[in-house]
Amino acid sequence: MRWRNIGLGAVALGAAAGIWAALHYGNRFLDQFEDTPHDENASGKFFTTSAGWRIHYTVQGEGSPVVLIHGFMDSLQTWRRNAHVLAQTHRVYAIDVLGFGSSDRVRAPIYTLKQQARLLHEFFTAQKIEHAAVIGHSMGGALALQFAYDFPELVHKLVLIAPATYLYAAFPRNGLRRIPRRVSRGVFGLYHKLYGDRTNPLRLAYGDAARITPDAVQIRNQMMHVRGTHDALISMSKSKRESDVPHRLQQVNAPTLLVWGKRDRVVPGWHAERHYHELPNARLAWIETAGHLPHEEEPDSVNELLKEFLDSDQ
Repeated sequence: MRWRNIGLGAVALGAAAGIWAALHYGNRFLDQFEDTPHDENASGKFFTTSAGWRIHYTVQGEGSPVVLIHGFMDSLQTWRRNAHVLAQTHRVYAIDVLGFGSSDRVRAPIYTLKQQARLLHEFFTAQKIEHAAVIGHSMGGALALQFAYDFPELVHKLVLIAPATYLYAAFPRNGLRRIPRRVSRGVFGLYHKLYGDRTNPLRLAYGDAARITPDAVQIRNQMMHVRGTHDALISMSKSKRESDVPHRLQQVNAPTLLVWGKRDRVVPGWHAERHYHELPNARLAWIETAGHLPHEEEPDSVNELLKEFLDSDQ
């Protein structure tokens, strides 16, 4: 029995050493994988917050202001088929939310909806935007709702494209707080070593995979190579769920257009119905053949909806 216990102990020790070595290798690989400065692919300007964080944004056009907010694991480039169309009659701002795109990555667990809404408020102040139409996709839709709740005087209209409001609320609080950062980074590194740029999450996000273009894949892959991205993702998982939505949606009174793809497998259609019934001043438009990114898959249809809604008297 004694020799058996010694043998089991040796096996356990060997397994632990193997896991440690694999995680160590994953960390080293991730250090090499993240080989791009955050501002290398910047196409616009930078705004510096009161905390010293740099937020990347673009601006084009003249007229009443419109602010575009992208979704999780995305960037302002998701609006590449929409922003220039809206800019024909509006001054269009597209931002990279803190932690994404060409904006700064922060290691502290400060990634809450209310914190991001406060940063957006600072951006409005710096740009002298007195009120605007705010358009948000997925995570950006949840952020737009939080911003409209916290600063209703700044929001003239809301457009929510498949907002992940209820998904955000369902995430566990302080998700990976107890897991050492080195472990999480090691797992990320091993994943990228095994799969690299070969994975294509857009296959889940698009309603029709045949519509996925090389540039759509490239802009997402580029962001994963930005230094600090995975530390930021870990910090997001450790951040509190500080928000007032969805449980106070009834208090968001801005005229709201909900846009949803019928083939959305990320934020399913019943979320659309919940938003429609909870928001007091909402209308709902379906894009029949689109998935979670209707503004990319069906830009002409979505642009028409956006222009009609933004230019209406509602």
